[in-house]
Amino acid sequence: MSLLRFVARSLFASYFIAEGVKAVTKPAETAPDAEAFTSTITPLLQRVVPADVASYVPEKAETWVRVSGVAQVVGGAMFATGIGRRLGALLLAKASVLNLAISAPGKYATPEAKAHARPEMLRNAALLGASVLATQDLQGKPSLGWRTEQAAKVAEKKASAISSDVSKSARRATAKAEKKAKQLSKQARKQARQIGKKLEAVTP
Repeated sequence: MSLLRFVARSLFASYFIAEGVKAVTKPAETAPDAEAFTSTITPLLQRVVPADVASYVPEKAETWVRVSGVAQVVGGAMFATGIGRRLGALLLAKASVLNLAISAPGKYATPEAKAHARPEMLRNAALLGASVLATQDLQGKPSLGWRTEQAAKVAEKKASAISSDVSKSARRATAKAEKKAKQLSKQARKQARQIGKKLEAVTP
């Protein structure tokens, strides 16, 4: 990983790590804002996941905030260091979804409240988009799908070349065999004529 990539990733991840530490240590500050989102998503997840897993779905908003904070700290560290960077970016993207939902004003919020919340919403939306893009970062290397396709094309070309060589060899062998057969046939006719002449000479 180049120095420029390391610096850029560290700058991007620093916000998530700082916010994650804050969420883990002081979840009560964000829990009231997260209550509306978690109260909706928790019952939905409990219905979707298997029954033996549903009991582990957090119900308290503070727990959700802490989980999001842990995801931000871990994801930020992974993305900044490059160790599991794409998985780290995925964790940041998932945490950004919760951050965006928390920053969204309520349905009955006043125009002033909506205007006040707009900058934070836009920031969280931008961070979500950047995180999603980061999950696709290949560090300038071709994707696995592209490499697989190119390998298949190379293998196909090699197989075609081998088949062409085999066909040429087969044609040469056939031509050589036909030439040899003609020579043997010519020699056999010549010998037959010679024998016939000898028989005519000795026959009264």
